[in-house]
Amino acid sequence: MKAVILGSFADTQTAIYILEAMYNFCSDVYGIDIKKINKEKGVVKGQEVILDEVIGTPFNPNLILVLKGLEISPATLKKIKESFPNAKFLNWFFDKYLLDKPIWESDEYLKTLPIYDYFFCSLKGVSDKLNEHGFENARYLDEACRPAYHNPQHCNFFQGEKYGADIAFVGSLGFTLQHPDRIPTLVRLVKDGFRIKIWGDVFCDWGSLPSEIRGVHMKMPVINDNHSRVVTSSLINLGIDQDVEIDRGHSARLYRVLCAGGLYLTNATKGLDEMFKVNKRGDRITGKEEIGRAHV
Repeated sequence: MKAVILGSFADTQTAIYILEAMYNFCSDVYGIDIKKINKEKGVVKGQEVILDEVIGTPFNPNLILVLKGLEISPATLKKIKESFPNAKFLNWFFDKYLLDKPIWESDEYLKTLPIYDYFFCSLKGVSDKLNEHGFENARYLDEACRPAYHNPQHCNFFQGEKYGADIAFVGSLGFTLQHPDRIPTLVRLVKDGFRIKIWGDVFCDWGSLPSEIRGVHMKMPVINDNHSRVVTSSLINLGIDQDVEIDRGHSARLYRVLCAGGLYLTNATKGLDEMFKVNKRGDRITGKEEIGRAHV
């Protein structure tokens, strides 16, 4: 198999994990950073450059995978598909929202879905919802982690002091519609006296964050090895999923924390007990579970 991947590679995260995993079963893999192209060339000129890059791939692909694809117009997508009629044309979407709307309410983006042979969603509830709206090509395909980036990290004393805490939270802040419980939960933990550190990007005015958050926020993201250092050095790694009622709507952070050997405390998000061995509701944790359900 020969594959082309169109995504954002600059942050050395998801697109990189997928590209490297592709080498396990593809004879040729070629990555194109569509976000970087649009940033450098502008959206209009960027469409031409993206198309030229794909057509100029040094081999004839039989699989083209677009990661979310917010940087590509419907017209460009159609031209790519027409240029490689024998290739499977796929998208992998890793969220529920596009800006302030769930994807199934985002009319402009929905126009792109029929272009793909398959539209994979990392949240099962999202693919189910798209199926209900008539998009039969929507399928559930969960995320995972890549041990080369997410294995446990040995930390010396200074790294332990830098990255460690009683409770660590790694995630973005500022999208209050998508994550309504994040800031209130974190504020409560600070007020209750826990030694907590928060890592990640802030997508709102810094001054609009509660003072409790500003006092414990590290003002930087942590990824790959550094994320694992946070996990390894902290007693509890907190997960606050955006929608606990959407089927298998858990964050890929779950896999990355477990891979690094951390204790992960998260919501009882729907579908987790279908993926892991979990104690039944009301039963004590015995130690035989893969994930323990706590009762408070």
